[in-house]
Amino acid sequence: MPLPENGRKPDPIEQDFLDALQRLVDGKPEHKELKARANAGKLKINTSNVAVEAGRSRTLIALKDCRYPAVREAVRLAQGGKKALPTTYTQLIANLRADKAVLLAEKRLLETALATHVRARRRAEVNARRDAAEAARLRKQIVELEKTADLPRRDPSLPRLMLIRGLPGTGKTTKAKGYVNDGYRHFEADQFFVVDGEYRFDADKLPAAHAWCLDQTRKALGEGEFVCVANVFATVEDIKAYTELGVSYRVIETNHPGQSAHKIPKSALRAMAASWLPTDRLLEALQSKSRTAATVTSISSRKDKS
Repeated sequence: MPLPENGRKPDPIEQDFLDALQRLVDGKPEHKELKARANAGKLKINTSNVAVEAGRSRTLIALKDCRYPAVREAVRLAQGGKKALPTTYTQLIANLRADKAVLLAEKRLLETALATHVRARRRAEVNARRDAAEAARLRKQIVELEKTADLPRRDPSLPRLMLIRGLPGTGKTTKAKGYVNDGYRHFEADQFFVVDGEYRFDADKLPAAHAWCLDQTRKALGEGEFVCVANVFATVEDIKAYTELGVSYRVIETNHPGQSAHKIPKSALRAMAASWLPTDRLLEALQSKSRTAATVTSISSRKDKS
C-alpha cells in the first residue's frame, strides 16, 4: 500500500512496513502464523501484524510519536477501508492532524539530516585546511630533496678544503667555479667587498675581509660542506690558518696570464708580488713542525719592498 502523496521516497525499513501492509491487505501474508490466520479468515490488519509480517519492531509504527508515523497512518487507513474517507468535520480534522504529524516527523528527519550534513561539511573544511598545510609542507620537502638530488656528486677522494692561491688576474675565481660544479662552497676575501652587486674595494678593510672569509670557511666546514677558498695566499702566514682547520686540504696555484677584474691599486699589486712565496717552498714550510701561531693578515698592509 503506497503512502499518501508527500514527495518523499521511503527508506528501506519504511518500505518493508509498506510492503508487509500491502500483503496483509491482499490477504497474502508470508509469515507462517499470519498465513494460517488468513486461511482461517481471522487475519486482522493492525500495527502488530504489520510489524510481524515485516520482521521489524512494532514500536517503530505503533506509538503516537513513532519513527514512521506515515506507516502508522497507512495502517489506520487500511483498517477503515472505504469508511476511512472523512465524512464529517471531526474525521477531516483527525486526518489533517495525522498528516501534520507525518509532516512534523519528516521535518525532524530533515533537520537531523541537515545537522549531520553541516557537521560533516565543517569536518571536511577543517580536514581540507589541514591537508592543504600538509601538502605545502610536503611540497617544500620535495623542493629541498630535489635541490639535494641536483647537487653534483663529490668524489670521496677529494679533500674537504681546496685552497687556490695566485696573484690577481691569474684565474683563481674561474678555477674556483669548477670546484663549485663539483659541490664545493666557494669563498674568497673579495666577496666581502661586493655591496649590492658592485665591487667596492677598500684597502683599510682587508684584515676584516680575510677574517670574514676564514669565519665563513670554518662555519661551512662545521656544517659538513666541502669548501673552496680562492685568495692570494702569498705567504705561509696567509694560508696557515686554513691548513690548521683540521680537515684534509689541497693547495693549487693558478698562473694564467691576465688582468684582475677588480680595480686593485698598483701599490697593493706590487706588495703582493714582492711577498709572493713559491708554492713548493710554501708547502715545505706548512709541512714543517713550526709552532708559530697562524694568522690571516693583509698583504697590502706590508711595506712595499720594490
